[in-house]
Amino acid sequence: MKKRDKIIIIGAGRSLEEIFPILKSLKNNFIVKAIYDDNKKYYNQKYFGIPYKIGIENARSEKNSKFIFAIGSYNNKNVRSKIFKKLDINKELFPNIIDPSVKIGNKTKFGYGNILYPNSIICSNSRIQNFCHLTYSVIIAHDVVIGSYTTIGSRSTVLNNTKIKDHVFIGAHVLVGENLNIGSKASLLLGSSIIRDCEPKKFYFGNPANEVNI
Repeated sequence: MKKRDKIIIIGAGRSLEEIFPILKSLKNNFIVKAIYDDNKKYYNQKYFGIPYKIGIENARSEKNSKFIFAIGSYNNKNVRSKIFKKLDINKELFPNIIDPSVKIGNKTKFGYGNILYPNSIICSNSRIQNFCHLTYSVIIAHDVVIGSYTTIGSRSTVLNNTKIKDHVFIGAHVLVGENLNIGSKASLLLGSSIIRDCEPKKFYFGNPANEVNI
């Protein structure tokens, strides 16, 4: 029998409830040992028998383990990178967590620590860098590049040859057109159709989307 990797989950919020079923579907590969969070309300509690531990920085003390981020909401969109630096854990210890229902095309490349939710499709020659969360039924067309720490909401589509920089947040039901450049920390809000390049740190909304003030 294949030896299962010990997994330490970082983050105890709503994203945990979405990611945990994916881990259960991969139970032959992983076994969750603990969940770390800074919120003291979890002290001395358990999640489906798995102990919470208080103090995220203490996760680095878990020997012979691998790690995943269960942090992916809009309000926490820039938190993963800050915690990763604080933990000072090699990124190679963050496996890609990919639901068995995900379809992946030829010559697609992944970095580390990415989480792909059920029923998503990643087409050929696309590249997903590190610590990205692609939620339910996301479609990534061919030759797309997605920068690190990007979150893509449910039923969103990114068309071919588009380049997405780091820390981008794409809400649910967003259509991103082909051959576009999306700047770092841009936010593409729910239901929008993106038909032109997006500047860094700007917010976009509408059909077609325009820059908005939030």
